[in-house]
Amino acid sequence: HGKWSALWLSEYGAAVVIGLLSDPVWNTSLGLGLALLFAAAVVHKLRDRAGFTAVLQSYGLLPAGLIPSVGVLMPVLELVCASGLLLPSSRASAALLAVALLAVYAAVMALSLRQGRRIADCGCQFGEQQQAVSAPLVWRNLLLAVLASSLLLEPLRRELGLFDGLVIGFVLLGSCVFYLLANTLIANFQSARELSL
Repeated sequence: HGKWSALWLSEYGAAVVIGLLSDPVWNTSLGLGLALLFAAAVVHKLRDRAGFTAVLQSYGLLPAGLIPSVGVLMPVLELVCASGLLLPSSRASAALLAVALLAVYAAVMALSLRQGRRIADCGCQFGEQQQAVSAPLVWRNLLLAVLASSLLLEPLRRELGLFDGLVIGFVLLGSCVFYLLANTLIANFQSARELSL
């Protein structure tokens, strides 16, 4: 009985999780949140193209001749991703691109750390403050990739009402605050670690 109860609970729990991830409120909130994230990344790169080129060079993973092309391609892909995530009809396709981009970012950071490179600016921090490449940033990108992959689930078909709109707004606001706080904590942790070395 205990074995069957555990199996039933695990199946029920999986069904509940899939149901929540398929809810249009979650789908819309996550899609808009990731669209905002990628759009901000595009603005950050375009505002300081020379600085972003220097960041790409600091990773030391690309031939010098490819860096200018990659410096143009990355914000274009991020813009396509952000635009696609805004629309329900293209959200799943854009989510695939988002997962791929985030996985590549995580892999590049992890490889640089493994090679012992100390990169002062990851190229992913908004504003003037630089953020060094660190293991927490790798895990952050992997977590975002996992979240983006949930957009591949077919959302439930139901009309969104006023209450749903309010929930989406609060989720977006809370997510933005949490993301900024997490980034600040990661940056401060890395700064303190650098000072202790």
